[in-house]
Amino acid sequence: TFSGTAAAARTDAGTTNMNLASGQFANTNGNFKSVTFNVTDGYQTITPIDAVVTISGANNTADYDGEEHSVSGYTATADTILYDVTKDFTFNGTAAAARTDAGTTNMNLTAEQFVNTNPNFATVTFNVTDGYQTINPIDVTVTITEHSDEVAYDGEAHEVSGYDVEISNPLYTEADFSFSGTDSVSGTNVASYAMELQAADFTNTNDNFENVTFVIVDGSLEIKPIDVTVAITGHN
Repeated sequence: TFSGTAAAARTDAGTTNMNLASGQFANTNGNFKSVTFNVTDGYQTITPIDAVVTISGANNTADYDGEEHSVSGYTATADTILYDVTKDFTFNGTAAAARTDAGTTNMNLTAEQFVNTNPNFATVTFNVTDGYQTINPIDVTVTITEHSDEVAYDGEAHEVSGYDVEISNPLYTEADFSFSGTDSVSGTNVASYAMELQAADFTNTNDNFENVTFVIVDGSLEIKPIDVTVAITGHN
């Protein structure tokens, strides 16, 4: 006779034994004086499986506006519905990125920051795509208006110098470009003397602006002729 339970059931990875023992078996045949029961236990084993989890960091792109922009979080998907991405792993990184100037700041997510906590899975591979915040540089137009002057001829040298600046975006200032030309012109005799500044004389130095267009409005020094009366007295 057998007085035990020859069954074992299991859901999660591991082993559940039947817990069979020789004491559960009793001889009922009087023809046998001594019956030895050598018992090998039965069991149910569940083997852990592998899974692949895809991690995609969030990302955001904005045009430069002088303000800080940020992004946070990630999405996780598994290649099996048995793996619950809401609770079966831990994350020890920082899923956030922020930036103000043009360029890209990464979250720096790595697979090592994700750790499986479900023993039903032997090897969990985390495929990580990093998240980022990108700021795109913007365009701006800078209008350079050369100074002008108009004088009457007086036999003296005259000069005009400098220029006025008008910018299409208040985020861009005169400190954001360099000038390598000559912003002056001089003359003595009657003529129109052009300052002749060129767009190539101005160079953008602010990486937050991708295309900076320099528009030149010409200025000049105008020396105007004057009137004079010459008295002619014939000899006599």
